[in-house]
Amino acid sequence: MRYAVLYNPIAGRGRAVQVAGSVRARLQALGHGALERRSERAGHIRELAAEVAGEVDRVLVLGGDGSLREAAAGLLELDGADRPELGVLPFGTGNVVARELGLPLDPVVAIDAIAAAGVVDWDVGLARADGGAAEVFLAMAGFGFDAGISARIDAARGRRLGARWYRWSANTLYGWCGLRELLRLAPPRFEVAIGGEVRASRAVSAIASNTRTYGKSMWLSPGARPDDGRLDVHVRERANPLVGAAVLALAQLQRPISSRLATDTSGARARIASTSGGPPLTWQLDGDRMDAAREVQLEVSPRALRLIGSLAS
Repeated sequence: MRYAVLYNPIAGRGRAVQVAGSVRARLQALGHGALERRSERAGHIRELAAEVAGEVDRVLVLGGDGSLREAAAGLLELDGADRPELGVLPFGTGNVVARELGLPLDPVVAIDAIAAAGVVDWDVGLARADGGAAEVFLAMAGFGFDAGISARIDAARGRRLGARWYRWSANTLYGWCGLRELLRLAPPRFEVAIGGEVRASRAVSAIASNTRTYGKSMWLSPGARPDDGRLDVHVRERANPLVGAAVLALAQLQRPISSRLATDTSGARARIASTSGGPPLTWQLDGDRMDAAREVQLEVSPRALRLIGSLAS
């Protein structure tokens, strides 16, 4: 088996270089061919994935869900028969896709599991903002509350103290930003339509999930599967901070969320749009903050990629 390992050399404060070397050595010790490719700029992993596709059987991304999303976009530029299998060596904060695939969260330990694993067919989400080009996502598209947290984290990391805080403990920074967003007095409202039918006209939070896993071990849509050709759209309209906190607590406990707190509807297509006169949408894909938009159309490309790992039954 021939593998390519793609990574950002500055990830993990430079630890990615050493980890990638360990990964390559382990693959070779297991009798596999392995090559490394370093990204040099934003979006380069997408290019690298397409470039190495003809040389290898499997492309592994040492990184988080955002880097994996980039590689997936690169492979989708190829004909289906030319796409190698895609795998993730978890090296991010949430590692949602790795968790969904049942992989160890230590990237070096994960190598043995990946080398022995089969593949699963994986639906790819496509998001088009204001009629623009499609953006790829593998796990989720988040709007409102969820994306507001991402925006606060990005703003914090742009300052010296916030950057140090993130390096010291990303989890506590996420918690702090989540609390601030939860206590927001007047969150923006937006409309959610599934399959052409309006399901919420004044939503404050919406998560279109391709996976049951959300935010580490949290489950917002326990019925979501990345191989069923549908997105599970979790919507909250009540802005009360206690309601938001209850939803997050139940998600952390992986317990069912009452329809009195939030609703969950599935469909192959969804439309999220800002209300008339309201601000543009704040949104994210697989943890990557996107440019604000008035309307985002979501759809699914069924079983477009083969990901290395297994899904829980």
